[in-house]
Amino acid sequence: EVIAELAEEYAGGVAHVTTRQDFQLHFVHLDDTPTIMRRLAAVGITTREACGNTVRNVTACSMAGICPDEIFDVTPYARACAYYLLGHPDCQAFGRKFKIAFSGCPDKPCGLARIHDIGLIARIRSCNGEVQRGFEVLVGGGLGPVPYQARLFSEFLPVEELLPTVQAIARVFAQLGEKRNRNRARMKFLVEKLGIDEFKRLVHEERARLPEDPAWISFLQEHGCYQEAPPQPPNDARTSATFPDGSRYRAWLARNVLRQRQPGFVAVTVPLPLGDITAEQLRQLADIVRRYTPDTIRTTIEQNFLLRWVRESDLPALYQDLDRAHLAEPLAGSIADITACPGTDTCKLGIASSRGLARVLRRHLAAKLESLDPSLAGLRIKTSGCFNS
Repeated sequence: EVIAELAEEYAGGVAHVTTRQDFQLHFVHLDDTPTIMRRLAAVGITTREACGNTVRNVTACSMAGICPDEIFDVTPYARACAYYLLGHPDCQAFGRKFKIAFSGCPDKPCGLARIHDIGLIARIRSCNGEVQRGFEVLVGGGLGPVPYQARLFSEFLPVEELLPTVQAIARVFAQLGEKRNRNRARMKFLVEKLGIDEFKRLVHEERARLPEDPAWISFLQEHGCYQEAPPQPPNDARTSATFPDGSRYRAWLARNVLRQRQPGFVAVTVPLPLGDITAEQLRQLADIVRRYTPDTIRTTIEQNFLLRWVRESDLPALYQDLDRAHLAEPLAGSIADITACPGTDTCKLGIASSRGLARVLRRHLAAKLESLDPSLAGLRIKTSGCFNS
């Protein structure tokens, strides 16, 4: 609701969801930014290190904690990593930005772990008869004009070693990463230059030199307590309500609704055209969130929203509420659910109107979606306004 107020007062009434699961407010006057930052901070939202040569927002699969295929919920670990590294002194001397992503599934690319500076994929192993949690660690991935797939750093890193190891990797990148030529200053180039074996050796040496930090454990304990719970238990009521536009509702059920691993509950995607949502829609969505969920909502790397812990029996009523807010397009996960970068609209690097192209493609493909062959309807389109992918 505060983001809605700020969008209305300072950003033309529109908020934008990014592929790093952030919010952006565009066309804000520089003189207004201190006021905006204070109002965001008052409700627990920070703008710190959203840009610049820092650790950008730590992302994770938006289905974490409810995915039927995940090994374990990576949410607490992503939160601990994000807050531990925010403003950390070892992350202030990078030559370029630094991106981290978590995934709970080894076989699905939901978190895009393999195109990040550090990608962490949930793993478990048996140790002395006990199940131990950990992560497969990948380093040096990235897109841009010279794309690299991340290299394997560790097959299994115990969760207790998560924060010190990430800190050690950050220190090596800060010390040895390129500083003069920004085109070669991402970690993927450092890993390529050193080779993965030498990079691992340097990180292990750095880890051994690190003084013990009580925060390595306290951050895990603090954020490990995070847990979402449904506002009320599921019931057995049927979801086969009738609607004036029954075919549209059925398409919405098929595309926008995913079953959770918790019986009786589903997750519902709210697709946003170009990642944009109006201030009035944000207010309506806030009311919907309170009505049907544990008072939480997640942004996704596809620039959409995800409502979690929705009771199956509430789907007809939820659909009607979302439809009244013009947030129930049955396009999630389809070829018409297009992800677009800002392009020439707001980006200084943009040389083409990626949002303009995405807008036209979305309208054209949405009109044809029902007649498309399923093998085409499930394809994904990304539009980029420059050569940086």
